[in-house]
Amino acid sequence: MNEVKFPYKPNVVIMILSTVTMASIALGLGYIAKTNDRGLILNRVIEFSVEGATIFYGCLAVACGVLAIFGVIATIIGLTTKKEILLTRSSISAPKSAISKKILTIPFKDVTKINIQTVQKQKFLHIIHARGKLTIPQNMLPSKKLFEELTTLIASRIPG
Repeated sequence: MNEVKFPYKPNVVIMILSTVTMASIALGLGYIAKTNDRGLILNRVIEFSVEGATIFYGCLAVACGVLAIFGVIATIIGLTTKKEILLTRSSISAPKSAISKKILTIPFKDVTKINIQTVQKQKFLHIIHARGKLTIPQNMLPSKKLFEELTTLIASRIPG
């Protein structure tokens, strides 16, 4: 087992669903902004006039629209690029981040620590090394099982 490769890309179904959801919210908020004839009070703290509420809804619509556009771009990148994590006996090579084209190669002898962080049921593998930190999100691998396998393999190859 000299080299082990793991696919590194977002789940396309989730990307499409979240993009469609953001686009739908943007359209809905745009419609609300266009047809608004009422003011808005948020948590009895912030009060908007009719015009202020319309601007507020419009800003939310634009923000959701921008997120939908980023979702389309991310989905296209996810479908058209082939990224992977490569483990050899002596190093790991992986994209610097989910959107980066730069590949980092980290010798296992330079790894000082690895840990797993859980944020709202999402796991992140942090590989701390002499030149910084590499983070691998669980959702960039096809399954939880592969994430666990990757973590185990890395842990087994770190000296010490």
